[in-house]
Amino acid sequence: MVIVAKYDMNILLIQHTIHQLTYIFLFFPLSVSVLHPIANLQIVNINFLAIDFDQTMIDTHTGGRWKDSVAELAQHMRPIFLSLIPMAHQRNMRIAICTFSGQTQHIREVLEISYPKNIAESIIIRGNDNTWTYVGNGMKMGKQEHMASAAEELMSKPKLGVTDITKSTTLLIDDDPRNIKKSLKDGTRAVWFNPKEADRLLDDILLLK
Repeated sequence: MVIVAKYDMNILLIQHTIHQLTYIFLFFPLSVSVLHPIANLQIVNINFLAIDFDQTMIDTHTGGRWKDSVAELAQHMRPIFLSLIPMAHQRNMRIAICTFSGQTQHIREVLEISYPKNIAESIIIRGNDNTWTYVGNGMKMGKQEHMASAAEELMSKPKLGVTDITKSTTLLIDDDPRNIKKSLKDGTRAVWFNPKEADRLLDDILLLK
């Protein structure tokens, strides 16, 4: 029994190592290019990234009505976010998915497929799924209440490492210009994500001051 358990553990370690090496070979060049943008986020005191899902984190728009498998949906993850999010997490930035989609369980499972367990579990999801309410006095238009609710949850859990999230330390990344305009009007930093030029996001992050 002990020998079998040890053998199983070795198999798991080998599989984990292969997964890590595959990730490095596929995304190492992009990971390097993410270094400076992440450093700039730290310089301008961003500690909370609120990221849209449809057409931003993934390269398609589900309309909240995805009917194929979650595994197929995970294939639409953009490489830029497969590099950006782990590096942001490593620098103690917190992340939330802020979406109008109600398929938040699908999104949770996509995260579990795409990231290591500790990163996937740390990401808050706020979608139109009737599982949360924001009762604060802040703006409730656009993604503002989604971000505010996610920030409240993060700050209620000191063990997550961030207890001082404000509008000025938050960055919304979204492909919908209307959400960006509302965010900026409300005093929250925001960067418009161009679905046709995904890598431009890194340049736009470097321009933040």
